[in-house]
Amino acid sequence: MYGARQIGKTYLIKEIFAERYYKDNYIYIDFKKDNDVRDYINGNGKGSGPISDAKKIIEYLSLREKRVINKNTLLIFDEIQEALPIITALKYFKQDYSEIPVIATGSMVRIKIKRNQKISNQHALEGFFFPVGAIEEIYIHPISFEEFIYNSNRLLHDKIVESYNSKNPLENSIHELAMEELYRYLLIGGMPENVKMFLDGDSIVNIRKNIVSILTII
Repeated sequence: MYGARQIGKTYLIKEIFAERYYKDNYIYIDFKKDNDVRDYINGNGKGSGPISDAKKIIEYLSLREKRVINKNTLLIFDEIQEALPIITALKYFKQDYSEIPVIATGSMVRIKIKRNQKISNQHALEGFFFPVGAIEEIYIHPISFEEFIYNSNRLLHDKIVESYNSKNPLENSIHELAMEELYRYLLIGGMPENVKMFLDGDSIVNIRKNIVSILTII
């Protein structure tokens, strides 16, 4: 699963899916924060090269977490752009441990791959993104205008849908209300946190500041 930063990938995977279907039986690894696992996968200062062997990864995590990893254990690899060998490892998870559920997610993954290839002059790998056929890719998009207006003004949303389905134009006054919602959406955007701030009654000024902070996060 991949998409823009702060789009809600971790929340969807960990707080909703994992907590609901794998309560107390999932392992969450954030490669941005977990220095030990990140260094192990990347081979930084450990006397070995990058690790993409699924068997070794499972053994390492099992010993570190002090638990057996099997078909009932969900593995979540977050911020995989910080440990690119895990992408290659997905092929071997699928090939040799297909019974173990694995979810990998990250932001700007393709950009990071391209950057590393440019630095190391690996031009032969220019077309590589993910193991073909080994994983199912899901792209998370920002909240659409339809989703925005559904949450901000459900009655107006339903009126627009009704008008569209019946192929009858909205009355001018109602059309103006719809355009006002569109202008708000264009100001706020589709990032979940910003939309939540708006729905909670926060000011446009604070929301715009938050947009800038998201854009400047490194």
